[in-house]
Amino acid sequence: MNKRKNMKFVRLVAMLLTVVLVLPMGVKAAVVEPVQPCASSYLNSYNAYIYTAGSGKIQVYYSVYGVGYMDTLGALTIKIYESTDNTNWTWVKSFTNDTTPSMIGYDDYYHSGHVDYQGVAGRYYKAYVCIWAGKDGGGDTRYFYTSSKRAT
Repeated sequence: MNKRKNMKFVRLVAMLLTVVLVLPMGVKAAVVEPVQPCASSYLNSYNAYIYTAGSGKIQVYYSVYGVGYMDTLGALTIKIYESTDNTNWTWVKSFTNDTTPSMIGYDDYYHSGHVDYQGVAGRYYKAYVCIWAGKDGGGDTRYFYTSSKRAT
């Protein structure tokens, strides 16, 4: 009988140790995973998303981290698309760093900002974003769409 109690105890301890050792591995991976892996010799990570500010107004927020200090970094272009059904999209507005100079930062490792667009409440919006980082005459870009969001 004593052997049986010892065996149950050993199994219980082994099961608890397994749970204690395995559980944090999944949590750690979810917490520390970057938005984008190191993208290039110039871009470390980047992100953009749509925020609805009410009354049909939307904002496209973006951020970019360079690999160290960059001469220039930020968003080169942001194109906003609109849809009534979240399937068929129409281009409605473009922002460029020429017309919106604050989209680009200088001599820094991080830059973020946003652009505003007055949309229509109830319609869907997404953005096509071109991110840039450059140094010493070289550089790199990444193009991607944000997720769509319904304006409120």
